[in-house]
Amino acid sequence: MNKTVHQFECRDDIWKRVEALAKRRGVATDEIVQAALIQLFTRKKSTAVSSDANTPAPAPRPSPPGGPPGRGAPPRPSGAGGRPTLPRPASGGGRLPPPGGRPQPPGAPPPGAGAPPPSAAAEVVEDRPLYLFFEGNWYTVDQEQFVIGRGSKFSDLPIKDANISRRHCAVVRRNGQYYIKDLGSTNGVEFAGQRVDDHLVEEGNVYYLCDHELRFSFQAPY
Repeated sequence: MNKTVHQFECRDDIWKRVEALAKRRGVATDEIVQAALIQLFTRKKSTAVSSDANTPAPAPRPSPPGGPPGRGAPPRPSGAGGRPTLPRPASGGGRLPPPGGRPQPPGAPPPGAGAPPPSAAAEVVEDRPLYLFFEGNWYTVDQEQFVIGRGSKFSDLPIKDANISRRHCAVVRRNGQYYIKDLGSTNGVEFAGQRVDDHLVEEGNVYYLCDHELRFSFQAPY
Protein backbone atom coordinates (compact mmCIF):
# COMPACT_ATOMS: atom_id res chain seq x y z
CA MET A 1 0.00 0.00 0.00
CA ASN A 2 1.40 3.37 -1.00
CA LYS A 3 2.14 5.92 1.68
CA THR A 4 2.44 9.69 1.32
CA VAL A 5 3.85 12.12 3.82
CA HIS A 6 1.10 14.37 5.25
CA GLN A 7 1.34 17.18 7.75
CA PHE A 8 -1.26 18.16 10.32
CA GLU A 9 -1.43 20.27 13.44
CA CYS A 10 -1.73 18.52 16.78
CA ARG A 11 -1.84 19.65 20.38
CA ASP A 12 1.50 19.26 22.15
CA ASP A 13 0.13 17.23 25.04
CA ILE A 14 -1.57 14.77 22.69
CA TRP A 15 1.56 14.40 20.56
CA LYS A 16 3.61 13.67 23.67
CA ARG A 17 1.18 10.89 24.56
CA VAL A 18 1.52 9.49 20.98
CA GLU A 19 5.34 9.49 21.27
CA ALA A 20 5.20 7.82 24.70
CA LEU A 21 2.85 5.09 23.38
CA ALA A 22 5.06 4.47 20.33
CA LYS A 23 8.14 4.22 22.56
CA ARG A 24 6.47 1.69 24.85
CA ARG A 25 5.36 -0.47 21.90
CA GLY A 26 8.62 0.00 20.02
CA VAL A 27 7.00 1.33 16.84
CA ALA A 28 7.12 4.60 14.92
CA THR A 29 4.77 7.43 15.79
CA ASP A 30 3.07 7.31 12.36
CA GLU A 31 2.02 3.72 13.07
CA ILE A 32 0.21 4.88 16.21
CA VAL A 33 -1.54 7.70 14.28
CA GLN A 34 -2.66 5.35 11.46
CA ALA A 35 -3.98 2.76 13.91
CA ALA A 36 -5.97 5.46 15.75
CA LEU A 37 -7.51 6.78 12.51
CA ILE A 38 -8.47 3.29 11.29
CA GLN A 39 -10.10 2.50 14.63
CA LEU A 40 -12.02 5.81 14.53
CA PHE A 41 -13.40 5.25 11.00
CA THR A 42 -14.37 1.65 11.79
CA ARG A 43 -16.28 2.73 14.90
CA LYS A 44 -18.22 5.47 13.02
CA LYS A 45 -19.19 3.09 10.21
CA SER A 46 -20.51 0.43 12.59
CA THR A 47 -22.47 3.06 14.54
CA ALA A 48 -24.17 4.35 11.36
CA VAL A 49 -25.15 0.84 10.22
CA SER A 50 -26.65 -0.07 13.59
CA SER A 51 -28.59 3.21 13.71
CA ASP A 52 -30.17 2.56 10.29
CA ALA A 53 -31.09 -0.97 11.30
CA ASN A 54 -32.85 0.21 14.48
CA THR A 55 -34.95 2.91 12.74
CA PRO A 56 -38.52 1.57 12.30
CA ALA A 57 -40.07 1.83 8.84
CA PRO A 58 -43.15 4.10 8.50
CA ALA A 59 -46.43 2.27 8.90
CA PRO A 60 -48.54 2.09 5.74
CA ARG A 61 -51.79 4.04 5.62
CA PRO A 62 -54.92 2.01 6.22
CA SER A 63 -56.72 1.13 3.02
CA PRO A 64 -60.49 1.63 2.67
CA PRO A 65 -62.66 -1.45 2.35
CA GLY A 66 -62.38 -2.71 -1.20
CA GLY A 67 -59.79 -0.09 -2.14
CA PRO A 68 -56.22 -0.59 -3.34
CA PRO A 69 -53.64 -1.17 -0.57
CA GLY A 70 -51.34 1.64 0.48
CA ARG A 71 -53.73 4.51 -0.30
CA GLY A 72 -55.71 6.51 2.19
CA ALA A 73 -59.47 6.77 2.15
CA PRO A 74 -60.88 9.67 0.08
CA PRO A 75 -62.25 12.59 2.10
CA ARG A 76 -65.90 12.26 2.93
CA PRO A 77 -68.21 15.26 2.61
CA SER A 78 -69.34 16.72 5.91
CA GLY A 79 -72.88 17.65 6.76
CA ALA A 80 -76.16 15.82 7.02
CA GLY A 81 -76.92 13.39 4.22
CA GLY A 82 -73.40 13.57 2.82
CA ARG A 83 -73.90 17.08 1.46
CA PRO A 84 -70.92 19.44 1.44
CA THR A 85 -71.02 22.21 4.02
CA LEU A 86 -70.82 25.73 2.62
CA PRO A 87 -68.23 28.02 4.24
CA ARG A 88 -69.58 30.61 6.59
CA PRO A 89 -68.95 34.27 5.75
CA ALA A 90 -66.22 35.96 7.73
CA SER A 91 -67.21 38.19 10.61
CA GLY A 92 -68.21 41.64 9.34
CA GLY A 93 -68.38 40.50 5.71
CA GLY A 94 -71.22 40.80 3.25
CA ARG A 95 -74.22 38.51 3.03
CA LEU A 96 -74.15 35.36 1.00
CA PRO A 97 -75.54 36.07 -2.47
CA PRO A 98 -79.00 34.73 -3.25
CA PRO A 99 -79.24 31.98 -5.86
CA GLY A 100 -78.20 33.49 -9.17
CA GLY A 101 -77.52 36.90 -7.60
CA ARG A 102 -74.48 39.02 -6.88
CA PRO A 103 -72.87 39.45 -3.45
CA GLN A 104 -74.06 42.48 -1.56
CA PRO A 105 -71.70 44.96 0.12
CA PRO A 106 -71.75 45.29 3.92
CA GLY A 107 -74.60 47.46 5.18
CA ALA A 108 -76.69 47.09 2.01
CA PRO A 109 -80.44 46.51 2.52
CA PRO A 110 -81.68 42.99 1.81
CA PRO A 111 -83.19 42.33 -1.61
CA GLY A 112 -86.80 43.32 -1.89
CA ALA A 113 -86.61 45.82 0.94
CA GLY A 114 -88.71 48.86 0.26
CA ALA A 115 -87.10 52.20 -0.48
CA PRO A 116 -86.86 54.62 2.44
CA PRO A 117 -89.86 56.90 2.73
CA PRO A 118 -89.36 60.17 0.88
CA SER A 119 -88.56 63.15 3.02
CA ALA A 120 -91.41 65.43 3.82
CA ALA A 121 -91.85 68.16 1.27
CA ALA A 122 -90.71 71.56 2.35
CA GLU A 123 -93.52 73.64 3.66
CA VAL A 124 -94.54 76.38 1.31
CA VAL A 125 -94.60 79.66 3.16
CA GLU A 126 -97.41 81.76 1.82
CA ASP A 127 -96.73 85.48 1.57
CA ARG A 128 -98.98 87.29 3.99
CA PRO A 129 -100.41 90.57 2.75
CA LEU A 130 -99.25 93.89 4.11
CA TYR A 131 -101.66 96.73 4.86
CA LEU A 132 -100.83 100.41 4.40
CA PHE A 133 -102.74 103.21 6.13
CA PHE A 134 -102.51 106.59 4.37
CA GLU A 135 -104.69 109.67 4.94
CA GLY A 136 -107.61 107.74 6.43
CA ASN A 137 -107.60 104.91 3.88
CA TRP A 138 -106.27 101.35 3.97
CA TYR A 139 -104.44 99.84 1.01
CA THR A 140 -103.58 96.18 0.56
CA VAL A 141 -100.01 95.47 -0.56
CA ASP A 142 -100.07 91.96 -2.04
CA GLN A 143 -97.83 92.31 -5.08
CA GLU A 144 -94.11 92.12 -5.77
CA GLN A 145 -93.72 95.89 -6.07
CA PHE A 146 -96.10 98.57 -4.83
CA VAL A 147 -95.00 101.96 -6.19
CA ILE A 148 -95.71 105.24 -4.39
CA GLY A 149 -95.19 108.53 -6.25
CA ARG A 150 -96.61 111.75 -7.60
CA GLY A 151 -97.82 110.55 -10.97
CA SER A 152 -100.94 108.41 -11.02
CA LYS A 153 -99.81 106.86 -14.29
CA PHE A 154 -96.69 105.29 -12.75
CA SER A 155 -97.84 104.75 -9.13
CA ASP A 156 -100.07 102.32 -7.27
CA LEU A 157 -100.54 104.99 -4.58
CA PRO A 158 -100.41 108.50 -6.09
CA ILE A 159 -99.66 111.48 -3.81
CA LYS A 160 -100.43 114.92 -5.23
CA ASP A 161 -97.51 116.90 -3.87
CA ALA A 162 -94.77 118.71 -5.76
CA ASN A 163 -92.23 117.56 -3.14
CA ILE A 164 -92.93 113.92 -3.99
CA SER A 165 -91.00 112.45 -6.92
CA ARG A 166 -92.83 110.84 -9.83
CA ARG A 167 -91.60 107.39 -8.67
CA HIS A 168 -90.67 108.21 -5.12
CA CYS A 169 -90.42 104.79 -3.42
CA ALA A 170 -91.79 101.26 -3.59
CA VAL A 171 -92.76 98.50 -1.18
CA VAL A 172 -90.93 95.43 -2.50
CA ARG A 173 -91.63 91.81 -1.50
CA ARG A 174 -88.61 89.49 -1.22
CA ASN A 175 -88.66 85.96 0.22
CA GLY A 176 -91.94 86.55 2.02
CA GLN A 177 -90.81 89.84 3.59
CA TYR A 178 -91.49 93.45 2.65
CA TYR A 179 -88.99 96.27 2.22
CA ILE A 180 -89.54 99.95 1.52
CA LYS A 181 -87.03 101.07 -1.08
CA ASP A 182 -86.15 104.58 -2.23
CA LEU A 183 -86.34 104.78 -6.04
CA GLY A 184 -83.91 107.67 -6.28
CA SER A 185 -86.27 110.36 -5.00
CA THR A 186 -85.19 113.91 -4.23
CA ASN A 187 -86.46 114.13 -0.64
CA GLY A 188 -86.10 110.45 0.28
CA VAL A 189 -87.83 108.19 2.82
CA GLU A 190 -87.55 108.84 6.55
CA PHE A 191 -87.85 106.33 9.40
CA ALA A 192 -87.34 107.23 13.08
CA GLY A 193 -85.69 110.50 12.07
CA GLN A 194 -83.22 108.78 9.70
CA ARG A 195 -83.25 108.59 5.93
CA VAL A 196 -83.39 104.99 4.73
CA ASP A 197 -82.82 103.46 1.32
CA ASP A 198 -83.87 99.80 1.63
CA HIS A 199 -85.54 99.10 4.97
CA LEU A 200 -87.32 96.01 6.31
CA VAL A 201 -90.98 96.73 7.06
CA GLU A 202 -92.15 95.37 10.41
CA GLU A 203 -95.44 95.51 12.30
CA GLY A 204 -96.41 99.10 13.13
CA ASN A 205 -93.55 100.81 11.27
CA VAL A 206 -94.25 104.43 10.32
CA TYR A 207 -92.41 106.12 7.42
CA TYR A 208 -92.52 109.70 6.18
CA LEU A 209 -92.38 111.02 2.65
CA CYS A 210 -91.87 114.71 3.35
CA ASP A 211 -94.97 115.50 5.47
CA HIS A 212 -96.94 112.41 4.44
CA GLU A 213 -97.21 109.55 6.92
CA LEU A 214 -97.24 105.89 5.83
CA ARG A 215 -98.25 103.39 8.54
CA PHE A 216 -97.89 99.62 7.96
CA SER A 217 -99.52 96.62 9.63
CA PHE A 218 -99.88 92.89 8.96
CA GLN A 219 -103.23 92.76 10.76
CA ALA A 220 -106.22 93.06 8.49
CA PRO A 221 -108.16 96.24 9.35
CA TYR A 222 -111.40 94.82 7.90
